Amino acid sequence: MILATFLGEEETTRMNRRAFLASANAAMPAAGVGAAEASAAAQAGPSAGQRSPNIVFFLFDMCRRDAIGAYDLHRVHTPNIDRLAASGVRFNNCYTPQALCGPARASIITGLYPHGHGVDKNVYPTKGFFAYDLFHEPIPHPFGDARFNLSNNFPFLLSNAGYRTAQFGKWHLGPNNPGFFDTFKGFNSGLPHWVGKPHESDYRPDVQTDEGLAFIEENAKRRFFLYLSYYPPHAPFDPPKQYLEFFKDSNDPNAAYHASMINLDWNVGRVVAALEKHNLLDNTLIVLTTEHGRVWGTRPGSRNGHNIAYEEAARIPLILRYPTLLPAGKVWNSGVSTVDLAPTLLEAANVRAMPTHGRSLLADLRSGNDRWQRPIVIENVPGKPINGSLFLERAIRTEKWKMILRRFDLPEIRADELYDIEKDSEETRNLFGQGNSKAVVQELCRSLVQWGEETSDGLAVELGRRGLRG
Repeated sequence: MILATFLGEEETTRMNRRAFLASANAAMPAAGVGAAEASAAAQAGPSAGQRSPNIVFFLFDMCRRDAIGAYDLHRVHTPNIDRLAASGVRFNNCYTPQALCGPARASIITGLYPHGHGVDKNVYPTKGFFAYDLFHEPIPHPFGDARFNLSNNFPFLLSNAGYRTAQFGKWHLGPNNPGFFDTFKGFNSGLPHWVGKPHESDYRPDVQTDEGLAFIEENAKRRFFLYLSYYPPHAPFDPPKQYLEFFKDSNDPNAAYHASMINLDWNVGRVVAALEKHNLLDNTLIVLTTEHGRVWGTRPGSRNGHNIAYEEAARIPLILRYPTLLPAGKVWNSGVSTVDLAPTLLEAANVRAMPTHGRSLLADLRSGNDRWQRPIVIENVPGKPINGSLFLERAIRTEKWKMILRRFDLPEIRADELYDIEKDSEETRNLFGQGNSKAVVQELCRSLVQWGEETSDGLAVELGRRGLRG
């Protein structure tokens, strides 16, 4: 086991929990959460007699669905992750709220879409280089920034409920402990994957996992939340060389990317083994997902393979395992979003939830009610312009269809898209304005307007109403 200390700034003073709770309770209700939902969340108490699980949350960066064997007929060697999928629930249609690191991470912890928490671009503690998808001014403390609505989040609520909490790895919501992690050894973004010289020093994901194993060892007899957030398989693709051996006879042009996933799978296996060692595995809710995927080719508006609503970047892997409450070996086909994770985890943990745009998945998962009950929305800011014009984007996905609507800086540009996902999962045939598509577009636009009104997303309402006018 690698024993080197994980490099990342650990804040030496932690925010007083009572002060943080007071500031959170004093905050305005989450934008776009209706009064009925807020009232229901406030009245919903813990389930009597339910034992609260430990929670281990694995988060990868830029992980495509087909980079996990269970999603790709096992062409990628990820046996430990595949075992989690086989003994838990694998979601076939999970979507990120926005295919960009910081916004996706903020949505995961708050249960809000980016227009609700305000982090609709990446944040950095120092002035960033010019790009369309980041705030250009330094933002060293996002949780103290009045522009953002981050104070109500599930790690804070777990901490306040008595969970021991730890975060290791990429955080991308500031460089320091926001105050609700007992152990924080994270970084905002951009640290190399190697602690020192590549292939001559410790590989950071291995060191990070060592820190997580130590945390489990220390807290095995109490409830804990462990957030292991790995930077790979994000570029640069430079995993330890032994993992490339799996591809020595392969023509895979993305071998190093997939080799990074094999290393992550090994580290996932180490954590599972530690839980088994302490007889904690079946009383631990394990979450495994990513911020967003990536495109290998080119897509309009993408700078580095993301910042788009297309399937390769927006449709992501999600695996949940908790045999106490969840079925085993289930493939879940109806649509979910990672905004659903916060309310799901809080209900499982027997902790009173905050108002969110998402909803707990536990009731449906336990009953087997696998029906596509609601549309899934994807928000987007561009990585680069389309036809020389910047744009904002909303996409809506139902069981059969995906529609992408855009507001361009140049109003004469109109590049909307409609895809039949059941027949064209690679989104190669734009049906918008073609044949008998008008009725489908009208129905999707009505759904988008309704969603926008329910969540206070003015852009969704604007674009949906534009579509209704034709």
